[in-house]
Amino acid sequence: MTVRDKVMRVAEKILKTKPYDQITFAEIAKEAGVHWTAVRRHFGGKQQMRDWLKARQAEEENRFADTRTRILEAGLSLFADLGYANASLDKVAAVAGMTKGAVYWHFSSKHDLFLAILEHSLQKQLRRLPAQIEHLFTASDPETALAELLQAQLECLEQESGGSMLFLEFITSSREPAVRMKLREVHSLIIDGVSAMIDEMQQKGLISSQPEPHAVSLAIDAFLKGYVIEWLIDPQRCESKVLFQTIARLLWKGLKPENRPSSLPETARE
Repeated sequence: MTVRDKVMRVAEKILKTKPYDQITFAEIAKEAGVHWTAVRRHFGGKQQMRDWLKARQAEEENRFADTRTRILEAGLSLFADLGYANASLDKVAAVAGMTKGAVYWHFSSKHDLFLAILEHSLQKQLRRLPAQIEHLFTASDPETALAELLQAQLECLEQESGGSMLFLEFITSSREPAVRMKLREVHSLIIDGVSAMIDEMQQKGLISSQPEPHAVSLAIDAFLKGYVIEWLIDPQRCESKVLFQTIARLLWKGLKPENRPSSLPETARE
């Protein structure tokens, strides 16, 4: 091994234990068994060394994040297919195509992974909500937009049926205190976030000011969860276009402001 190879390998080793901007020539030299000037010679200077270390650290973090994402995706699929009780980290490793050690490096237990998936799934839902709500209530025809949103939800269920089963796993596993606490914590973010958006839409006059925002948020959330359960029980009964239009009409009647029609005339839509 050349001196350069030794210096670079030691630098990468130390990088795993501390931030790149806290590593010195002397520290690398001592570990590599060379003079500090040799380290400087191979890096070209202090700033050059830190730039190199920063780039290597970023590469490692990206690799770490990609690995964790693969584990989360494999866990989501496995928990949905087998259920919480029948899943294991060993099975997750097999689905992800990784060693058991790689999975255990990121998650100490099946319970730890399950909570991470719960938070990841609900946070993903939370990120989508603002754009969906804004589009819904600012559309020229909110009733039709609402019907289209419901239909899009069905298409998501068909494409990601595992996610729907995982939703039931979250609910049934909430007997465990840690799962219940995490579910309540992230779910509260969604309810409060939608409540704030409903209040904002009311302030803008886009929807009726009569309904209490928190109550509306809970009602919408309850409807969506109920719809998921209905779809899981009997998908055929949830595929009718008339169903979406009917439900959208009922919901919009309670939300539309008095000075706004339920929908635009057919000519206006065109």
